[in-house]
Amino acid sequence: MNQILLSFVGNRDPYADDETGPVLSLLQSRSFSRVVLFCNGSSYVERARSVHEAVAIDSPHTRFSYVSIDLESPIDYREIFHELKAAIDQLLPTFADVPHRLSVLLDPGTPQMQTAWFLLVASGHLDAELLQGVPPRFAGGAYKVRSVDLSHDLFPGITISRSDARPEVTRPAQTNAAAPSDGEWIQGSPATIVGASVGFSDVIDQARRVARYDVSVIIRGETGTGKEVVAHLIHDSSPRARRPFVAINCAAISAALAESEFFGHEKGAFTGADRSRLGQFRAADEGTVFLDEVGDLPLELQAKLLRVLEDGTVVPVGSDKPVRVNVRVLAATNRDLEEQIADGSFRRDLYERLANVTIRIPPLRERTDDIPLLLRHFVSRWNEQYGEQKGIGDDALALLLDYPWPGNVRELQNAVASICAMGHSPHIGAELLPRAILKHFDRPRSFAGAVTEIPPEGLDLRALLHDMEKSFYQDALGKTNGNAEQAARLLGINGAAFRKAARERLGIDSGE
Repeated sequence: MNQILLSFVGNRDPYADDETGPVLSLLQSRSFSRVVLFCNGSSYVERARSVHEAVAIDSPHTRFSYVSIDLESPIDYREIFHELKAAIDQLLPTFADVPHRLSVLLDPGTPQMQTAWFLLVASGHLDAELLQGVPPRFAGGAYKVRSVDLSHDLFPGITISRSDARPEVTRPAQTNAAAPSDGEWIQGSPATIVGASVGFSDVIDQARRVARYDVSVIIRGETGTGKEVVAHLIHDSSPRARRPFVAINCAAISAALAESEFFGHEKGAFTGADRSRLGQFRAADEGTVFLDEVGDLPLELQAKLLRVLEDGTVVPVGSDKPVRVNVRVLAATNRDLEEQIADGSFRRDLYERLANVTIRIPPLRERTDDIPLLLRHFVSRWNEQYGEQKGIGDDALALLLDYPWPGNVRELQNAVASICAMGHSPHIGAELLPRAILKHFDRPRSFAGAVTEIPPEGLDLRALLHDMEKSFYQDALGKTNGNAEQAARLLGINGAAFRKAARERLGIDSGE
């Protein structure tokens, strides 16, 4: 009987502070012939592979497979259940040919992820034992694991189907018949690509055409045009699709830690390096690394990245031994790399190695035919998520079609979220459009303070006040060139309170 473990990978895996994380703790106390780890996005790829590396020392015959699930929100019950169920339906047929017993570790992930596991097992859709780990500090100094009872006594009056009632699962048409080999990734739902304009259709055709060739690609386009979506499309259409996709935001990595982030480090390599680390490139071995905002890479790291592209090796910090990796590199930027080459901030030889193929994504103002499609897509997702029937009125739609969209698709998505959150009517009017859009057309926004009476359809007072406050914060920062202290004085607010509210409550980068 094959013992198979299913589990999310969480923020405490494989280690947390001075403790062994939940997945590794279980694998060190129980034996499984196969482990399937579910990763919410590429940020958990390294954690999953680090668990595998740690287990391989004592259990070299344990097979590992991985499932990639890209959730927009790790606390959205509906989305998590839908995506997890779809992944399970794809996974179960790979176990059909051998006798097996499934176990699910509940500990990693959010409470909403744990609830999704409960629902799948309690409904009989997934025949598995639910396990809960008890850390040593709560179990007398030794890790313990217990089975979560889903008996009828626990759920009086509810009939819970078990193994005999598990529904038959059919394999999706495009899934390979064989079970994933050790270390392979089972991809979740592909990214939704919305657009039918000529310029954007050309981009999709180019991405699919180059996907089958193992060449480096630079994806160029303004902020918010969907560069990572195109990178995902290339990976998902390539021979590496059943391997990891690791996205790295080069602009968000500290220069001091960038080398460790990329290539890993040895234990004791620097202060605070109490354990060794794989690094993102080794975690992505056999798969794809996507370097977003590649123009922000420090020059020193550019030289080391060039070595990876030329000889396929990385050297972890604190080591002198090269480690071979096999990755395809995709890169993206909204910066003028040619100008950076001229001023010496970007290496020409690195650029030439990255730019085997260049794909340019047109800005939204050049693909206005796609705006109605994108609006329907975003509004539909909103309604599905919140069980509502929101819509956009003709007057609002007219402005949305004429607006130049400097923030592109991302700005459009945020605009839809803003007007849907504040509007109660099935046809939301132009008065609730974000301030930046109305300001472009020189139309004042109807904030709560300017409303003389409640409209027939009602209003969301909290949302209106929140949006009004956010707009004044942004306006103050604009008038002071981003100086938070001066902006706070304009609004009669203490500087520290201004920064805290901007960062934690309003989601504004105050620049400090």
